[in-house]
Amino acid sequence: MTKDIKLNRRFFMKGTGAAALLGGAAIGSSSSFAAGLGQSTPMSTGVNFDEGYNRVGKNSIKFDLIKMFNPGKQLDVGMGIADMDFRTMPQITAALKKRLETENWGYEIPPLDLPDNTVAWNKRRYNTDVPKGNILNSVGVLDGVLSTLMAFGKEGDKVIVQTPTYSSFFTTIHQAGMHEAENEMKLVNGRYEIDLDDFEQHVKDGARLFILCNPQNPTGNCWTADEMRSVGDICNKYGVLVLADEIHCDFIMGENKYVPYASLGEEYAQNSITYKSTSKSFNLAAHRTGYMFSDNREYIDKVLKGGHQRLLLNIMGMIASNVAYKHGDTYIDEQNAYLTKNAKFVEQYCAENIPLIKYKVHEGTYLAWLDCRELFEKLDAENKAIELTEYNKANNVTATDFFGVTSIKTYRTGDYMKEWFMDNAKIDINPGENYGKGGVGFMRMNLATNQKMLKLALDNIVKAIDTI
Repeated sequence: MTKDIKLNRRFFMKGTGAAALLGGAAIGSSSSFAAGLGQSTPMSTGVNFDEGYNRVGKNSIKFDLIKMFNPGKQLDVGMGIADMDFRTMPQITAALKKRLETENWGYEIPPLDLPDNTVAWNKRRYNTDVPKGNILNSVGVLDGVLSTLMAFGKEGDKVIVQTPTYSSFFTTIHQAGMHEAENEMKLVNGRYEIDLDDFEQHVKDGARLFILCNPQNPTGNCWTADEMRSVGDICNKYGVLVLADEIHCDFIMGENKYVPYASLGEEYAQNSITYKSTSKSFNLAAHRTGYMFSDNREYIDKVLKGGHQRLLLNIMGMIASNVAYKHGDTYIDEQNAYLTKNAKFVEQYCAENIPLIKYKVHEGTYLAWLDCRELFEKLDAENKAIELTEYNKANNVTATDFFGVTSIKTYRTGDYMKEWFMDNAKIDINPGENYGKGGVGFMRMNLATNQKMLKLALDNIVKAIDTI
């Protein structure tokens, strides 16, 4: 029996997850990667990003579920849910088809080289040393965040988030029985900056957990090393644990750079846990796979003792993730080039054709944070939202949400605008209020589609505004 698969029961039970369990085979050599960031596999993606992929009728949330929630309305372009409308990397599809040929779905170990490929991806792309023995599986990033909150905090604790920020952070914090402490960022010359005084005040008020979003969703900031050290120093001083959600790390626009929080130095790495996944980078969200790691072994043990047991995940997702990290460099590079082109197209289009909407090419993620404050004002959106809410309360008008909960349909300003875009521009984009303080007047648009669909959405907005 080879060294790679000699797994006895004692070792199996002792392991911290598939990553720690499976030492895996060595990774093959690779060619040099652009910009001195590392190495990439010289393999053509075989994907035409300009072709896109029609997801209508395939049970997609972005298109099909949105249509279900808006009966009788036409949806030309879904741009709310954060996934992509491109064909999957063909090497992933081929690997999944091969696994389907084995007509048995009993318990099985994940790919033996997945831990090594995960470590190698982070090393060659970002020169980051991920401790292989300290990797834990998670059912997506939020699963890992929730386990960490419950392991390190208690009911009623405050968790710092920098708003506007990813809306599901709020849900996860509440699931843990905790409350968000919103450190609202400041918009300075078109880029968001951290309010350090406000951040430190939240810490002085007792917050001991901080969720860092890097790159930042929805603003698109790729935080610099100095920016992260400025908050990291406060966290280290007061004993605040940093939960670094870096799921968007592979989406970097143009010449911008992603800096892993754990790469800032030993004191930062020892006081943080990082969360990643192939689900965003390779559009594998339906597979529900992710991972988390820390240089601090005591932190990993504490998460495990808190009940986080994810030794095995969905085998198809783990196979897909493994292939992605083995062969995905060229795919990511070409994808980023295409998404950068999309972002520049939207910036130019808005400047030339939609003066009521301001947008500057973001640094990371594939999400555009649109400044629609002038459009909101022109439509009197705030008062319209109030009027609709009062009418619905008086007439018992209800709506059912994603989780099947029915209640009186109330409107925030952004909710009114979301419906306005659907009714008049036939597109679905997200209200800024979803992302906490500082979101009013903004809308989040997903740019991960082909340019034909992107232009259709923008043309529709122009037509809608022309009717005002």
